[in-house]
Amino acid sequence: MTVSCQSQNLTIVPAGVPYDSQRVFLQNNRITELRADSFGFETQVLWLYANNITWIEAGAFSNLRVLEELDLGDNPLQRLEGGAFRGLEKLQSLHMHRCKLAALPHDLFHKLYSLQFLYLQENQLHFLQDDLFSDLVNLTHLFLHGNRIRALSENVFRGLVNLDRLPCP
Repeated sequence: MTVSCQSQNLTIVPAGVPYDSQRVFLQNNRITELRADSFGFETQVLWLYANNITWIEAGAFSNLRVLEELDLGDNPLQRLEGGAFRGLEKLQSLHMHRCKLAALPHDLFHKLYSLQFLYLQENQLHFLQDDLFSDLVNLTHLFLHGNRIRALSENVFRGLVNLDRLPCP
């Protein structure tokens, strides 16, 4: 089942989305924050790009245990808490491009063991912390172009053994 609620001027994640919806499309709305109780459904694909999301609370996605693809691109994320993606152990693709991110919490990607694609391009990142990606043991594609990164420590990418392609910042 697919739930398609894009471009509806929604300001919050709607209640009443069927629990077993496989794909939920909420892009191009006016949603401003994602809290731990925002999602009362289980889905594999969740698109939230092009909203006005400025805050993602720790554990906001913890009920989405089978989520495989999450698109948060084109949101002005001012407050992204560590642990925001807690519980997304089946997540394979995470889009956070053009989100005006200046920094990433050190535990943001903790236990995202299944992640293969990580889109962080065209943000305002100045640096990446050591071991930021250490739990991403299945990551094959990391997109960082269009950021403000000038130097990287030798331990930033420690643990990334499957990386096929690493575009230079």
